[in-house]
Amino acid sequence: MEGIEMAGNNPNIFTINDHEFNIIQKGLDPEQVKVFIEKLLEENSRYTAELARMKEQAEHLDSLKKLADTTVIEADKLAARLKEEAVAKAKAESDSLIAKAEEKARKVYEQIYRQLNTLKQQVNSLDKDFDFKSEGAAVTAEPVMTAPVKETPVREQSDFMAKAVDTSDILESDTRELIIRDKEIELEILPPVDAVKITKIMDQLENASEVEVVELIPRPNHPVIIVYENKPNSLLDVLRKLSMVGKVNEIPASPNGSGIVRRKYEISLAANAVK
Repeated sequence: MEGIEMAGNNPNIFTINDHEFNIIQKGLDPEQVKVFIEKLLEENSRYTAELARMKEQAEHLDSLKKLADTTVIEADKLAARLKEEAVAKAKAESDSLIAKAEEKARKVYEQIYRQLNTLKQQVNSLDKDFDFKSEGAAVTAEPVMTAPVKETPVREQSDFMAKAVDTSDILESDTRELIIRDKEIELEILPPVDAVKITKIMDQLENASEVEVVELIPRPNHPVIIVYENKPNSLLDVLRKLSMVGKVNEIPASPNGSGIVRRKYEISLAANAVK
């Protein structure tokens, strides 16, 4: 083995790794000692290499531990940030839903208020008309004395009726009253009827600022959606933009069983609309 050799030409001295040893009489066999020392040196080299390898592995494990600690810290920070973002997003969505619900409630309230106001005007107009006719009848029934009875001029009656019609939107006939509602429109869905597409149309109409959905009348073959125009003459453009609507045709307005006259559109559902 390298490092063990005889010291020059002196048979009584040999060296091991630059260390000199004297050979004495009755001492140990140099060859046996040499073999033994070689084994010790081999084991020492092996242990040294193993120790270096284990040291390198320990340093690697220490690096992995530090990386794991850093990853856990970053993961905790990320989790906290994601939690904050989720809470903020949920709050924003909740606020948005509340705002939409409040806005829808406000629109419904305004619609009810308009209807009540219209009914109030109708009642007032009918009361005035009743009083007017009663006074005319009473005057006619009085006996004619020395002075002539004062009659209401025909022009004054016409002006009164025109004002009543203008304030109440009621056109009187001999048989019933016609209530004109220009801003309310009936959308008649032509067959074939598809409940999913009709629901989609109502959702899209509710999201349009130009109109408001009043009600759905679920007739078997041709359901009717009643909408209210916030912006005059805007419904036709809104309907043509809806994905579930195929064709739109305006039909002549006519009074329904309640004497209400609304504008009317016939709607054909789109055949291949994307749901």
